[in-house]
Amino acid sequence: PCLFNNVLSLLRLEGLNPYLGNLHRSERRETHLAFDLMEEFRSPVVDTLVLKLLNQKVLKLEYFKAADQQGGVYLQEDARRLFLKHFEERLSSSVAHPDAVKSVPYRRAIQLQIRRYKQCLLGEGAYRAFRRVT
Repeated sequence: PCLFNNVLSLLRLEGLNPYLGNLHRSERRETHLAFDLMEEFRSPVVDTLVLKLLNQKVLKLEYFKAADQQGGVYLQEDARRLFLKHFEERLSSSVAHPDAVKSVPYRRAIQLQIRRYKQCLLGEGAYRAFRRVT
């Protein structure tokens, strides 16, 4: 939900309707465009952060609550705050983006991708997905 909420906020900031998605669809009224544009950043922002926090033992097994009736596993309150701190640091970390002269924070890279999408809608060229260069 952290990445999703950031993408959703930036979509609204750019004046786009988050309910009109391309890849995600359902009969329910959901913010499909936020789901669509979030996918490009799931791996470089969230997945790599989670793996780093687990591998470096920042997050430990005892920080997780046992599975609930639906099978969900959740972080305890203190661990959730710790994760959110690291998540914000990750969004603030710099990454190269072809539309920027120098490296920009991930949050800015997300905004640049949303602007690319907007340009595509306006017929100003094809949409080019974000690719993190390592």
